[in-house]
Amino acid sequence: MRRPILTAAAPACLLLGLTPVAAAADVAPPGTAHATAARVSDLVSVSDTQASADSAGSGAQAAVISVNKEPVLGTGGKQDTEGQNDGALLDTGATTLPIRARVAPWKTSAKGQKGSAVRSSRSSAALADVEVKDTAKAALLSSDAAAEHTNTKSTGKSISNAADISLGDTLRLVLLHSEVDEAGRGHSYLVGLNGTEIGTDEQFKNCALDASGVLSLSCLTVSGGVANGVTSGEAEVLGVNTALGINPVSAFTTAGTVATGTSPSILESVAAAVPVEAPRAAAAAPAGPSLPRTGGDVTALAASAFGALLMGLGLRKMSRRRPTVH
Repeated sequence: MRRPILTAAAPACLLLGLTPVAAAADVAPPGTAHATAARVSDLVSVSDTQASADSAGSGAQAAVISVNKEPVLGTGGKQDTEGQNDGALLDTGATTLPIRARVAPWKTSAKGQKGSAVRSSRSSAALADVEVKDTAKAALLSSDAAAEHTNTKSTGKSISNAADISLGDTLRLVLLHSEVDEAGRGHSYLVGLNGTEIGTDEQFKNCALDASGVLSLSCLTVSGGVANGVTSGEAEVLGVNTALGINPVSAFTTAGTVATGTSPSILESVAAAVPVEAPRAAAAAPAGPSLPRTGGDVTALAASAFGALLMGLGLRKMSRRRPTVH
């Protein structure tokens, strides 16, 4: 009497294993970064860079000189797919000369696509830069933005400087610096000399001038916080606001976001990596629930294997039974 029971039980376990199981993984929200060397309202900006990355891919854009948010004279571009793009208004080129000078250089790059373990993007722009091979570098009105995304974490980092000058390993001078780091913290300072910061946002917490509500001037400001699980940070070295709420001048501003997600379980990872063919009998049945934000449809592979294992054990047990001697 046991053989029919085992024979029926094993297929039942197999069918149970083919039942879709909902996933619990929660993919991190997008990572974003934005930096600007100078902006006059929304009309004109200098060295404006943006980067973003999410579960679907990554993208970046840069504009050295933009009017109405569009780069002029070919001083900017974007990268929406994997690869890179760059340019400059004037470039002496990487020739045999020891000095290379560029006017309005910019660069954008993106790595990783949907399904990749890591997706990232980066953009940079400067009004001008000069490099003396193995000796010195200098960049004026520069900005950089970088973003990265994985299923468990996303980051956005941005930097903006009025000037960044270095002489080998001997001297580095940074003027009017603003940044948001990978943890979403904003920071700004007036002068940086070989790693020593002078005039930081912590030292000048109340650096502001209010002209009777008509015009207000602020410098070295830092703001941000956590909302809906996303940490955002902002920093600015100089800002001018009017009583009408218009921001006519905004210089050396940076912004970025950081967020986290949850790791998928081992079963979810296996199910996402190995496709499982549904039984033909289920073709006409309504589709089962899909996995939220993980990229897979079901996590039934392990349960199906377990059901098959039970079937094998049952058949093996039956084969070992001795025939009854009458």
